[in-house]
Amino acid sequence: MLLSNLLASLSLFDLIYAGEAFDVNFQANLSGIPEEPQPNATSQLLAADLQVSENFDDLEDTQERPRSSAWTHDPECIHSEDSTEEYCVYTNNSFAHGRGISFFASPKIAARIAELSAFTDHAIHDNVNTFDDAPWEIRNIPGRGNGLFATRLLHRGDHIISDTPVGVFQSDAFFLDYPIGYRYLHTAFDRLPDVTKDIVMRTAAHSPGDPYMERINTNAFAGDFEGAPHFFLYPETALMNHDCRPNTLYYHDTSSLIHATYASRTILPGEEITITYTNILQPRSERRSVLKQSWGFHCQCSLCSRSDSDIEESDARIKKISDLQTHLSDWTSNSIATPAMAEQLLELYDQEGVHAAKGLGHMLAALTYNAAGDVSQAKKHARLAIEAGVVTDGSRETDENDMEALTANPKGHWSYLVRKIQELEGKMGIKREI
Repeated sequence: MLLSNLLASLSLFDLIYAGEAFDVNFQANLSGIPEEPQPNATSQLLAADLQVSENFDDLEDTQERPRSSAWTHDPECIHSEDSTEEYCVYTNNSFAHGRGISFFASPKIAARIAELSAFTDHAIHDNVNTFDDAPWEIRNIPGRGNGLFATRLLHRGDHIISDTPVGVFQSDAFFLDYPIGYRYLHTAFDRLPDVTKDIVMRTAAHSPGDPYMERINTNAFAGDFEGAPHFFLYPETALMNHDCRPNTLYYHDTSSLIHATYASRTILPGEEITITYTNILQPRSERRSVLKQSWGFHCQCSLCSRSDSDIEESDARIKKISDLQTHLSDWTSNSIATPAMAEQLLELYDQEGVHAAKGLGHMLAALTYNAAGDVSQAKKHARLAIEAGVVTDGSRETDENDMEALTANPKGHWSYLVRKIQELEGKMGIKREI
């Protein structure tokens, strides 16, 4: 049974190594979440899939490793006879005040993980994973399953969800041997606290197959972590359904392991709270292709369901937005960026409904105006960037600090007059890159 379930569960990992998944920021679909907890379902669902045949032992060398203070269980490790790579299950079931977390990763990465603030600062998770007064509720959507809906008025910047992952899995670990990798995945799951296992099993699995693997395929956050591709399972964040024009933005802190989601615009009571599963600055055909291939649904969101003529205009705006972002982010001597481009970008964000990018747009405008020597406009847009919650690479604090520095001392900021200086140096035959 394990092998048949395994074959049905390979899709997301195959996409990673086909070069697809790193266009994907978040993966979720709650079409199959039960309305009530199933506290006794976990052992029954997994029992049949833990019957691993004895001949697997010929393909692996498993052993325990000394336990560091970061882990509550001895690591259980695996490596293939024809590979020097080793991967282990590391668990701390007291992590985040008893929520627990399991990793399936290499010892080198695990050693770095143990030094993260998530493990060294025990107060860092005091205000996360708390949902008693959440501004949302779960509702069933006919024909679509469950979704998250606002229970009160939310303004841009209002907090919606902050949670920690219950599982983090290095993609490479599964390619030594799929069946053995799945067995270790179940070890990672079994070591979690019972309450956390119930939370995981309440999330959706949109395809038949291994019950835990399919929940990762359906609900995991994919991205680079400590220099390698990983999957992060944030069960509460996965409550949000997809929209190509979502009403939220999020920050993923890879040191604290906190995934925090905020309103990107005003959200009315009763309105569905959405997140994007794909790159919103792709044309409709590409977005739909990724969503169909990765999650098996044909997107009919508020944008994708518009007329072909509307989509043609939308795709043209998306192309222009991408071009302008590229020009405004170019700090070489060949840059053609101007303040007018920055203003046009902000207008296009509004026209296209890309609310989550407003902070980025104001940051680019602040830098562009400062590079042209217009201190007043630079400070204005820097303040607007901070208010909008600027984030370019998942590091909100870094971006805000840069904008605060520009606001406090624009002439002392690295961007001041940079493009004017480059223009003059170009005329003089001097080339100097930033």
